[in-house]
Amino acid sequence: MLTGQTVLVVEEELLIALDIQRVLESFNVGETTLAHSVGEALALQDHWSSCALAIIDLKRAAPDELALCQALRNAGVPLVFTTADYITARGVPGMHDVAVVLKPVPEQKLTSAIAGALARRT
Repeated sequence: MLTGQTVLVVEEELLIALDIQRVLESFNVGETTLAHSVGEALALQDHWSSCALAIIDLKRAAPDELALCQALRNAGVPLVFTTADYITARGVPGMHDVAVVLKPVPEQKLTSAIAGALARRT
């Protein structure tokens, strides 16, 4: 599904980002681009067109996070959200079709969320 493609991971915590990257290896991802903040992800905007998927950590669905998500969606990038916030885990306003995986991120749930996001893009 993601063989040889690029995935953007927006995650502040390096160990969690590396764990997500390990899960992505099972999809044979060509490159995982890590951004540790919304600002870093926005700085990569010129590269979004090459992203087959974005996995974004939402703290509390803050306005800057939602703006990033909407911009990625407008660029045609399928999304998966992760969060440690139980309220955000119930769904993100305006993006109810995007899977939200509650932290700690179970591998099976992340894999399922990725598969669902990719299935919806076609």
